[in-house]
Amino acid sequence: MTISSTPPDPEIWANIDRRLRTGDEDRWLSSRYAQTEARHALIALYAFCWELARVRLIVTEPTLGAIRFQWWRDALSELDEGSPPRAHDVVLALVGMLEQSALTMADLSLIIDGYEAAFEQKDRSLEPEAAIARSATKLVAPSVDLGEDIDELAAEFAAGRRGDAPQVRAQRLRLPPEVLPALAHLRLRRLYARGASPRPLAKRLCVLKAVLSGKV
Repeated sequence: MTISSTPPDPEIWANIDRRLRTGDEDRWLSSRYAQTEARHALIALYAFCWELARVRLIVTEPTLGAIRFQWWRDALSELDEGSPPRAHDVVLALVGMLEQSALTMADLSLIIDGYEAAFEQKDRSLEPEAAIARSATKLVAPSVDLGEDIDELAAEFAAGRRGDAPQVRAQRLRLPPEVLPALAHLRLRRLYARGASPRPLAKRLCVLKAVLSGKV
């Protein structure tokens, strides 16, 4: 993918950042612990995921949902072909992320497929939480492979956020320091497993403890 485009300016990044904080504060909290370049990459990925996740909040008609998911597939295909990015701030953010990281179009397409399957079947357990966690890890630490552990943690985290009260493993998993800006929020699954919606301060302290201890 070779695209000549102007990187998003600080105001655009700030707008994307604010939307992500409102739509997916948990992942946003983890991204605060990344350096600027890595943080931008994480914000771009998570904002992309939020655009897909909120389709179920905007439309219920299957045809309208399919149109929205196809829009993102077409936007990625155009980038892959070297065409100018569409006039959407998240698409612009994805350009820099893809050019400067190990993430691929296939990684993003897998995420689209997961969200579309969840939308079509009205089953949020099909949302691509493990794929998101692996993609985020690839952004900050491409040489680190956490294997099936990360899939299990992502599933527990997602189930807790949905209110499904998952069984959480007794032992916390210690992660390499370099992956924590991408995955520290997975520790929040322990708060969600208690059943009540965690208070904002409790969430922040939980993510901070993950970063300081390395344990999620």
